[in-house]
Amino acid sequence: MTAIATSIVCPFFNEESILEHAVRELLRQLDSLDGEWELIIVNDGSTDGSGRIAAALAGEFPRLRALGYARNRGRGHALRTGIAAARGDVIVTTEIDLSWGDRIVHDLVAAMRAWPDADIVVASPHLPGGRYRNVPLRRVWLSRIGNRIIRASMSHAVTMNTGMTRAYRRDLIQSLPLTEDGKEFHLEVILKASTLGARIREVPATLEWKDYRHQGQRVKRKSSSRIRRLIVSHSLFSLLATPVRYIWAMSLLALLIGLGALVLAIVALYRGTDAVYSALLSVSMVVLGIVLFVLGVVVQQGTTIQRELWTIQRALLGYPPGVPAARSPAADAEAAGRAPPSRP
Repeated sequence: MTAIATSIVCPFFNEESILEHAVRELLRQLDSLDGEWELIIVNDGSTDGSGRIAAALAGEFPRLRALGYARNRGRGHALRTGIAAARGDVIVTTEIDLSWGDRIVHDLVAAMRAWPDADIVVASPHLPGGRYRNVPLRRVWLSRIGNRIIRASMSHAVTMNTGMTRAYRRDLIQSLPLTEDGKEFHLEVILKASTLGARIREVPATLEWKDYRHQGQRVKRKSSSRIRRLIVSHSLFSLLATPVRYIWAMSLLALLIGLGALVLAIVALYRGTDAVYSALLSVSMVVLGIVLFVLGVVVQQGTTIQRELWTIQRALLGYPPGVPAARSPAADAEAAGRAPPSRP
């Protein structure tokens, strides 16, 4: 069997109007990719003619594999399906219409080669040199603010936690115990990978919503996200991912308020005025701060147990403890002084 250097995984759902054009263009761009590669498109239970088009294209192009299932399960399930089937040493997941740029796969693969110490490389429009194009301003600000909130509450590993366009080392991504079926999959990967010690890097990229011609009419490519639902689900995921952060922050705030109330009580007592209310507030806040601190300790212990469970799950899949990586110490030392090539 021919060794595969890169697998590109692209999920889709009800994309009949753009699928054939998008896949043909993606294959054309991939023709210049170094090394052997395969393109895996995953039909996430489409109810239009997308599945038929995908099957026909797979019959025409030997490097194209079309996977799918009957019922819509969500982007995370589609990505897990494609990732599990991928044979490449590097697995790139991205939008099927190249909305992250015609050369985004090349850029991510080049970054993985330039950074042999990296387990994941994320494309981000939030880095210097990255940007949004033809994306509604409301969506841009939701993405920027949402990712800032996620970084504050979950992980500082990347500036773009919610994007699908990434490159993974196959031995890492296939070993992670991933369960999310929806778009929370992107958060789950960053959380579990960073918790288990994976090395994550980012490259700047441009996200563009493109227009297409279909049956003589212009079709605007739009996001399938349900904004309100997405905000709620991502917020809950990030808040519950590492709750100790804000529990201990609230504990510190309560203790500071209690200390301030104690100072006010002492001053009032010295002046001969009523100090009872300040004293009661001080005691109450100090007790609340201690309770929150103890709760944070318990939550931290739970996080440690969770990390150990993830490690055990990976071991049961046949991967040793620690992040799997076929890299030598010399390669890591070399990577420390290298940066990815600039975009053409």
